[in-house]
Amino acid sequence: MRKETEYRSSIGHHIEGFLAEKQSLGYKYIHEANILRIFDEYWATHNYCDTGLTPDNLEDWVQMGENEGPARLIERVSVIRQFSLYLNGLCIPSYIPPIETKYEVPVRIPLAKYELKEFFSEVDDYSPAMYGGSVFSKRMSKEYPVLFRMIYLNGMRVSEAISLPLSLVDLESGIVTILDGKGNKDRLIYMEEDMTMLCRDYLKWLRSELGTEPAWVFPGRDPERHIHISSVDYRFNRFWEKTPSSAIRAVKPTVHDLRHTFVVDRINLWLEQGLDFNQMLPYLSKFLGHRSFDETFYYYHYAQEAAKTIRKMDTVIGKVIPEVMRR
Repeated sequence: MRKETEYRSSIGHHIEGFLAEKQSLGYKYIHEANILRIFDEYWATHNYCDTGLTPDNLEDWVQMGENEGPARLIERVSVIRQFSLYLNGLCIPSYIPPIETKYEVPVRIPLAKYELKEFFSEVDDYSPAMYGGSVFSKRMSKEYPVLFRMIYLNGMRVSEAISLPLSLVDLESGIVTILDGKGNKDRLIYMEEDMTMLCRDYLKWLRSELGTEPAWVFPGRDPERHIHISSVDYRFNRFWEKTPSSAIRAVKPTVHDLRHTFVVDRINLWLEQGLDFNQMLPYLSKFLGHRSFDETFYYYHYAQEAAKTIRKMDTVIGKVIPEVMRR
């Protein structure tokens, strides 16, 4: 008798075995697991049997959805390609769908100082209590100012910030430890003193609010779990839509652009100081957790392209990030 799994399709037990194998090899496979849950639903909805993958039973899967972009399609197909290789390894003949979709990497424009100032002003002014917000919303009004600053001021990936365990934050030294980051790389992030002080005040408040020691720096609706990335994306968009710049900016920014902006600002500062970028590159690459220098050069390319635009547009003088969080 086949043991029960969290998947409901006839091929669900193979999906579970595939994930177990990937994770035993050290891969997180969290995002991929979410895609496979969707695939399991797809398989069950079509009432396909417990057989291998074929061009026929993958016909709808490899089509781009109505509200889907090429990048998302490639993600879905790539995961199924790996799953098909796994099935073939089990002597279950399976079709490996090709990745034929080609797309251009979207142009990203880092936020100028005045745009950052407008954005963080909206973040700090967020007060759901004024509108009878839920307990969760009221708590998040304190979490968001710290979360978005941590991403921008430390160049962190969004996924790293939202899933940061409290145990990996040293509030005495201001050191954040990132374990098993993208590419399975570990690294240390040294926060500035004002960011460290902000975290101390925030976490002191969070402990008082929850009445217990939180497991996560940014707990979600369920304090036992960290905040979900969809909530962060949604709130970022809402904050940005309230800024004056949202009406005139051609390319809408994303949460990831806070990390991008950190890198571009750092590189521009080095260029202005006359520092040799080739000498500084290894340090920046290590700080960002990049697997190769090529990834960092990607940012360098956009720094060169964006520098002229930023200098022309940015006329705001003063600090972008207030040192003290709004009470």
